[in-house]
Amino acid sequence: STSTVVIDCHLLSSTMVYSSPPSFTTLLLPASMMAFSIIPSLFFVEAFTTTTFSPRDSLHAIIPRVPRRHDDLPHASSPSPSSRTLLHSTPFDLDMYDNLNDDDDDLDVSTNPFQPNDTNLDEPPLAVPSTTQLILGINKYSHDTTLCAANAQTGEVLFASSKERLSRNKHEGGNVASLVEMCLDELDLDVENVCKVVMNNHHHRILPIESNVGHMEWEEGLGINGGNEDGYSDEYNLLESVENKLEMSHHLAHAYSAAAQCPFDTGMVVVMDGMGETWRTMRRAVESEDETYVSDLTLCGNSEDGDGIQFIPSDIEDRAKNSYFDWREAESVYTFDKKDGKHLSVKPVFKRFSEENTPPTLYNHGFENMDSLGAVYSRASSHIFGDWNACGKVMGLAPWQGHVWDSNDKEKSQQLTSELVDEPILEGTLYNDEQDGGLKINKSSMTGLPFIARVDPDMFDDEGNMVRSKKYDFDDNDYVPPKSDTADGSDDTSETPVLKQLPTKVALDAIGLASRMQTDLETVGMDFVKHFKEETGETNLCLAGGVALNSVLNGRLSRELGFENTFVPPYPGDDGIAVGCCAFGLFGENEKSSSQQDDTMPSLWNETISPYLGQMPTTNDIKEAIEWAAPWLEVETIKDEDKRNGLIVEELASGGVVAIYNGRSELGPRALGHRSILADPRKKGLVRFINEFVKKRESFRPFAPSCLAEEAADWFDLGEYAAANKNNVSPYMSITAQVKESKRDMIPAVTHVDGSSRLQTVTPEAEPHYHRLISAFFKKTGVPMVLNTSFNTLKSEPIVETPRNAVRSFLSSMGTIEMLVMGDYVIKRKEVNVRTLLGEEQKNGMMTPPSFPKRQGAVNYKTTFSVGVGGDDDDSSESKTIVQMPDRPMHNEKDGGWFELTDDLEGQLLGICDGTVGVNEIMTQFTAMAEEENYDKITEADQFLFENIIRRLMRLHDHTLISW
Repeated sequence: STSTVVIDCHLLSSTMVYSSPPSFTTLLLPASMMAFSIIPSLFFVEAFTTTTFSPRDSLHAIIPRVPRRHDDLPHASSPSPSSRTLLHSTPFDLDMYDNLNDDDDDLDVSTNPFQPNDTNLDEPPLAVPSTTQLILGINKYSHDTTLCAANAQTGEVLFASSKERLSRNKHEGGNVASLVEMCLDELDLDVENVCKVVMNNHHHRILPIESNVGHMEWEEGLGINGGNEDGYSDEYNLLESVENKLEMSHHLAHAYSAAAQCPFDTGMVVVMDGMGETWRTMRRAVESEDETYVSDLTLCGNSEDGDGIQFIPSDIEDRAKNSYFDWREAESVYTFDKKDGKHLSVKPVFKRFSEENTPPTLYNHGFENMDSLGAVYSRASSHIFGDWNACGKVMGLAPWQGHVWDSNDKEKSQQLTSELVDEPILEGTLYNDEQDGGLKINKSSMTGLPFIARVDPDMFDDEGNMVRSKKYDFDDNDYVPPKSDTADGSDDTSETPVLKQLPTKVALDAIGLASRMQTDLETVGMDFVKHFKEETGETNLCLAGGVALNSVLNGRLSRELGFENTFVPPYPGDDGIAVGCCAFGLFGENEKSSSQQDDTMPSLWNETISPYLGQMPTTNDIKEAIEWAAPWLEVETIKDEDKRNGLIVEELASGGVVAIYNGRSELGPRALGHRSILADPRKKGLVRFINEFVKKRESFRPFAPSCLAEEAADWFDLGEYAAANKNNVSPYMSITAQVKESKRDMIPAVTHVDGSSRLQTVTPEAEPHYHRLISAFFKKTGVPMVLNTSFNTLKSEPIVETPRNAVRSFLSSMGTIEMLVMGDYVIKRKEVNVRTLLGEEQKNGMMTPPSFPKRQGAVNYKTTFSVGVGGDDDDSSESKTIVQMPDRPMHNEKDGGWFELTDDLEGQLLGICDGTVGVNEIMTQFTAMAEEENYDKITEADQFLFENIIRRLMRLHDHTLISW
């Protein structure tokens, strides 16, 4: 019922170009506007009157104390003072402006922390000798595209990273051109140094497609299939010059990713996944004697019955022939044996297949309708959150089952709790055929309207206004709302503290479903692993595949089944496929080698691979990122690590949130101290604060502790074999443990509602810097851990990778992250300085000239007008202006980088701020004079205009659109 007119304009310097219908014209500045000259001190122009106005005297009148609630601020278009509300950027940057009331503050003068750097810029820090030969392991064309590169002679892993870290899109798939290029740049090598490539894509074979480069180029020309992305037919993706190429099956790659690096010589690898390779793909390669593809069937001597492998269903050969589509790997078991430091034998023992129940050409390859443990769990994720890859949220939601909430209404004794789904979703065994007690799946609780699509009555008030847009935002029953204090420390009785958030009806239903799904996964998974422990007699356990990201199940498997050792790599999901492919390229054929070849073969990995395998930022990289955003940053160089750690600890202990960016990035989904956001685990209120304001996500989600391994047993129940491993049971945040009851009140921010905690144990050998930082916190507080969550503050983005990513994420937190530490640099957000903008009299009587605000770069405008057409009485209209400025540090490509302006005044100011005019000149452009006016007073309208100009300039500055 509305008509909409959109105006697109592009602003370069001070030139504006409009594209609009010829009959519709709009000017940003009123046609009647006049400009006039004034002397360098600040003037107010009031109803065509000119009066001198002192900047410092005016500030108290303009902003005596910035209100803490954004809905108390007036709009420029308000018709009268009584109905005005001032505007600002966010509730968190208001305290930045409190210093405007302090007449004794010194002028903020920033010093340049950068010194000349004599580092050799021609050689990257990870550079290796030019004669180095590389073996590349690659996961490509599926989700989580990843690369792992190792020295073919020594077996040392030199580099590994996922494509998501470059593209800034979580779980990014597609080709590997950008990854290969980055890897070779980091190692200072060329494509000619690659001697072997091992790869996997579990959706389809790779080499048959890449053999037809002409067709790939044709797809690129049309922008279809893999050709919809740059690099598809590029040499960095195809690696045509490499003759030795091999594909391997999905679960086998998972198995190698764990077996090759676990810290024991024999054991069992259990792979539980969403979906793996198809039966027909593996079978066809065997029948055609395809030497470019290896799978479990290849390792078993190419026999039709699998040579000792147990298949479920047992008649998989016949079922696959008669299937409409195909059958895919679901769960697998392997045993392995390492000998002489050179030979690794991986033997398939068991494999269950799941039928493709819907066409694989449909959405997400029909994954949500498959019957593997991972796929069914993922269906619950889709049903609750609308995202098949949000299984970690399901795991975090499940422990809320049984929690009881009291009503916020003291006059009512009503209580809320969730009801568990009665019917099991999963029951039976994975290792038997269905008719013999095998797995039975009941998806009736995940059919019909998904929870994510529900809009229930309790989300609306009595007038029909939606008041609960966030379905899954709730606190626990013991939540105590923070007190609202004024800037001077006194209670502010004008504000009502926020009540605890109670769960919506759909949230309660989601808790019941998540709990049933998690319980069933644990029941079936525990039985499965226990059965094959008894069958194989192995006492060491490795876990891989997407289900191995379920730290709750991992914890139970490690503690309750009697395994002496349990190993979960930092990347059990499909980002670990590249590591498995690389391991097979290094060691997969060693078992068949002769003793004469042993001297030329690389040695097996004699310890677990470090997870810190990504890019190594240089000091110059960090300096460049800081200079890029210098107008918004306060930077202090502290080379002394103890002093730097002391500042971090003081900030944490005072309730602040600190971001850490240090060294090479982690491979895998967990932040392990190199790209982390840290906080004090003793402060429960930080759970909601970090979830809501820093991470911008659901408030129910728990946080993990990074704990000194030598102290972990005093705080967590680690199981009987923990002491033998020096309590380093979870170095990669892979295992959930129960916090000891006597300690739960001491670390409430990392203790989930059921008393559990997803633990990272930290040793000085594996991560000395992080261990020293936590030790410093332990010394000050008596608590040997910090709250640790991944360093990413923008929606749907992965962990930050580059220094620029870190600075952008830090600034986008809008002050909720107090401090960013990158290498030797301690960085804080610079407070907006209105004195610098207006000019200020210094102690020596001299005046500091006013600053000229300047746009950070070219800006695109887009304005939408909505006009009601409901009748003669319907004169409602709305306009919204959004701007795009790719050069600003907070520009976010994920949402197009569009930023919504408050109103037309803000858009006009952005257009004026070209670095040549100050506030005086800006005021003249918004004020006209008449000859008959007198010049002896300032009108309320001009005072109000000045206030709003200052506040909008501050807001544009906060969001890195302008600087001064």
